[in-house]
Amino acid sequence: MLVTQARWLGLGALALGMAAPLAAQTEMARPVVAAEETILRVQGVGRIAAAPEVMTITVGVVTTGESAAAALDANNRKLAPVIAVLRDAGIPPEQIQTSGLSVDPQFADTRNATVDRILGFRASGAVTVESRDLASAGDLVSALFDAGANSISGPEFAVAEENVERLTRRAEAEALREARAQADATASALGMRVARVLLVSDSQVQMSKGNGAIVVTGSRIARTPIEPGEITVEARYSLEFDLESLPTR
Repeated sequence: MLVTQARWLGLGALALGMAAPLAAQTEMARPVVAAEETILRVQGVGRIAAAPEVMTITVGVVTTGESAAAALDANNRKLAPVIAVLRDAGIPPEQIQTSGLSVDPQFADTRNATVDRILGFRASGAVTVESRDLASAGDLVSALFDAGANSISGPEFAVAEENVERLTRRAEAEALREARAQADATASALGMRVARVLLVSDSQVQMSKGNGAIVVTGSRIARTPIEPGEITVEARYSLEFDLESLPTR
């Protein structure tokens, strides 16, 4: 947005359809400007693509029994070999976490009865697993189902935590370069030049999450195809520049 005596020119507005922001955007106080000054407001966006490094899945077992105890006991017995597969795959214990355990009664259809009748019980147990061996992800998922797993959600892909800051800084630098390029091009088209930076907002950074899909058919499955895709890190800044006329020759 361009302002001379309250004139503004805004550039670079884009819509986002990604994950929740890593950092909220705030604005710093703008320096005092004279009424006759020309101010240009732009928004710079920087995007960095990165290969996923971590896969997270939640895998579990659903069992039934005549009593709650029987359903839970069956679940414990069937979930044990699933966890054993994870450990045999070399996944550290701290990356295997119980994320769901429930036992619920299963009722008969009582629309024409006055008393609910319990037919049995359903138990569900699940663990959430984080793995960095993406090359073997398909084999791991197949082995989990061969071991008795019958429910899964995911996978969800991400970059390693230790690399988030580095990628964020790269995206922010790209956003600032893009904003300055916009400002220079607009000023030149107006026969002006950038005199100074008046305001730089805090960066707003968002990171997409690669999501895969798993399709299972049959009691035993071939190697599950898993494609990690890529992660996108996007940063944006709002900047205001003071423009001045080019010196006369």
